[in-house]
Amino acid sequence: MRLLCVLLACLVLIPYPSAAQSTTTDPARLAPALRSRDVSILEHRRLDMFNPLGDPNAIEPTITITPVGQLGYDATFDFTNTTNTPKPLGRLCIGVFTLGQNITYTKPSRGCTLVDTTWNRYIGQAWPYPGSAYSPMISLMNDDFAVGVSLIYPVLEYKHDVLVRLVKGGGVFKGPKATRGWIVYFDLNNGPHANRFTTLAHPAMLEPGRHRRYTVAVRAIKRNPARPRSITGEQDWLETLLPYRDYFQSKYGPVQYQRNPRPVLARELSNASAQSSRNPRGLLGGKSKRPDLVGFTPIAQELARPTGYPRLMLWAPSGLFDKGSKFNYPSRFTLGWNDLPRLRTAVSSRGLPLIPRSGTQLGLWWGRSSEYASKWNDTHVVPLDITNAEHMQSVVEQLTLASKAGATMIGLDNFVHHLLPVWDQVAYLRALHILYPSLTFITEPISCDVVHVVAPTFVRDFRAPKDGTRESDFHQLRGPHYFADFLLPGHEIWGYFRYPEIKRVRPTRITPARVQRDADRIASFGFVPVMATRFPLGDPASATAAETWRTTVPASLRPADP
Repeated sequence: MRLLCVLLACLVLIPYPSAAQSTTTDPARLAPALRSRDVSILEHRRLDMFNPLGDPNAIEPTITITPVGQLGYDATFDFTNTTNTPKPLGRLCIGVFTLGQNITYTKPSRGCTLVDTTWNRYIGQAWPYPGSAYSPMISLMNDDFAVGVSLIYPVLEYKHDVLVRLVKGGGVFKGPKATRGWIVYFDLNNGPHANRFTTLAHPAMLEPGRHRRYTVAVRAIKRNPARPRSITGEQDWLETLLPYRDYFQSKYGPVQYQRNPRPVLARELSNASAQSSRNPRGLLGGKSKRPDLVGFTPIAQELARPTGYPRLMLWAPSGLFDKGSKFNYPSRFTLGWNDLPRLRTAVSSRGLPLIPRSGTQLGLWWGRSSEYASKWNDTHVVPLDITNAEHMQSVVEQLTLASKAGATMIGLDNFVHHLLPVWDQVAYLRALHILYPSLTFITEPISCDVVHVVAPTFVRDFRAPKDGTRESDFHQLRGPHYFADFLLPGHEIWGYFRYPEIKRVRPTRITPARVQRDADRIASFGFVPVMATRFPLGDPASATAAETWRTTVPASLRPADP
């Protein structure tokens, strides 16, 4: 509410090195065994459920085990700081899962893909939440069983990160080939081997006299041999993550925006290749259409022509910095118009508003949206501070200009946790929705689950492997975003695709038919196609993002229409 008041006032004005796996004989610190008839799914193998990560100051938790059915339990970790100084909380250890040599696991980053691996070639992986991990949970499975492990804690209240880790058990945790061991860790603090990929920006510290509770939900299922095997079909393993979904939906609710599944055309108004002493901002269009020379009318007229795309997103709408270029795209995405007389025509009736009047929804890409620059070519860019009135005044001025230009979509570039913590992101976005109800904000890179509740998000799909031959080789997305389908039916995720990198590694002629196929593939996985191309889209309907939650979530767990 304080943030909203500030804004209202302005308006008026991955690889991870393995760490030691500790053992114990204390029964209070050992996980219960999970078995299905004569098949072992979890054996503790003396794995200690708590590890202080080598810090003697870490608080020892009280651990309570609550069995749930035949193949599950909740492990509750209660931490109380009885000292007079803040204390770290260490690591929560869950295992040993005895799924054998060959498993499939859910990679909780990007599109939440399924990854096949073997014990021999697997290298431990780690994903910070709320950073690269969409949710603090993971599922691992073989042909017969699936296990889900999820950490339940109020991230917006506790305001700290967690590192989700999947490792293979070594030493006494390894076990024979048929029951090779796998362990899931939740690091609440940075361990001695943290690196730039795994260091938590906001580790947990418990203040004196305070108490915190964390619940790790472990669930296993016996898999049906006749289960669907389609990428977009029912994913039986989602059932193992039901405790997290129940908690998440009861606490944060459904998506708070209206999903728009229609494809988007991506266009740049500026590019570094066009920068020169005569064109320092790198604005595109040549002498006849450059907005800084002739105003926005010519380029707006071009962009208003039918392309088959119902939506248009413009990158770098005010140009690029020529000094301090490392801060491109500029965060002054609309305030930059005020610097040059011709650029001020962006908001005139013959400027960018021509585009929405033609029937195409207009969006503007807000470069470095979680940073603040006080002027054009500013070389002292700082993280956006939502308690700073000057920063918030700039936000209001920028979005007011964007609205006057006819934009109803704002892409939030580099909207990242280490610059603007997730708990601040959520408060900020909610305040912006109140102030600008006609604007939809799209966060980039892909956000975590609690941010995805309040705003659509964005992921890069294109890739350019040198050995790529098939069209599918150049797509990063391999299927629907299963976690988002499960937690947030009705969600919106943009999938961005472009061709320059692909053409460099595999010179080929890009055709309208190829663009259509790529857009259709992205849409079939439930992502909104965002295509950086000059070609029109022949069949927008086939490039409309599928409602994949209607097929990926098992029917017994599928909610009513969102």
